[in-house]
Amino acid sequence: MGFSMVERLLKNKHSVVAHNRTKEKVDEIAKKGAIPAYSLQEVVDKLDGKKIIWLMLPAGQITDDHIEKLLPLLKADDIIINGANSYYENAQRQSKLCEKSGVHLFDAGVSGGIHGLKRGYALMIGGPKSEFKHIEPFCKTLAPKEGYGYFGESGMGHYVKSVHNIIEYTFMQGLAEGVELLERKKLDYKKAAKVWQPASIVTSSLLDWMVDAFARQDFKDLSTKIGSVTIEELTKTVESVKGFAPGFQEARKVRLSTPEGKFDLGKKVIAGIRREFGGHAVEKKK
Repeated sequence: MGFSMVERLLKNKHSVVAHNRTKEKVDEIAKKGAIPAYSLQEVVDKLDGKKIIWLMLPAGQITDDHIEKLLPLLKADDIIINGANSYYENAQRQSKLCEKSGVHLFDAGVSGGIHGLKRGYALMIGGPKSEFKHIEPFCKTLAPKEGYGYFGESGMGHYVKSVHNIIEYTFMQGLAEGVELLERKKLDYKKAAKVWQPASIVTSSLLDWMVDAFARQDFKDLSTKIGSVTIEELTKTVESVKGFAPGFQEARKVRLSTPEGKFDLGKKVIAGIRREFGGHAVEKKK
């Protein structure tokens, strides 16, 4: 997503210094107008004044490592934005680490997937309120109208994004169950989905992406394996507030422990939708 986010910023006249761990990606985005940087030191050197560095990396050790490498290069009052999908308490821990160097940390939950360049990205922000004004212009550009919000102290952006993903899991499970039930009566579930698209109560982007998944020639060949890197994070989020989320728990159980031969079509539906909105890899039947 980071590549497309830079493109959206560039198209709206922001100056962006872009770095990637892969040199070829840096070269590619430089052709679109970004200022290339091939190291974190070069990123910092090429930014003027108060530095704002937005990280879009996998959650976990990689993000932690980059924050730790950046802190000695930054000055007090500079800003790091962590855009990873991450458990919210990680952002709280990272924020305390940054505070020791006088650096401000924001956690940004980002939703938009591979369609964000055109549609915009929903942004859920947590961090020091007094500093939000410095990053808000970029949020306005990246998000569609009214598509971003500041939600409070460090961790709250990622908390809201985790809740968003819990809803996403539950909604996809509902769509998958509906398709399974239609198939039990040998009804045309592809046709039903198209009928629901224009004006039904379940009209949504996820429904649209399900229709797109059905239109792919390889849909019937998809494996029932559903990839996910967020199940542990989302489970911890629910448990941390002693939440009641039975829909999510069922969706989680289906992904992790449903035996082969049970709910196979439903699992293909979920895998297919994930590919459409996020470009997530799918497996094919062997």
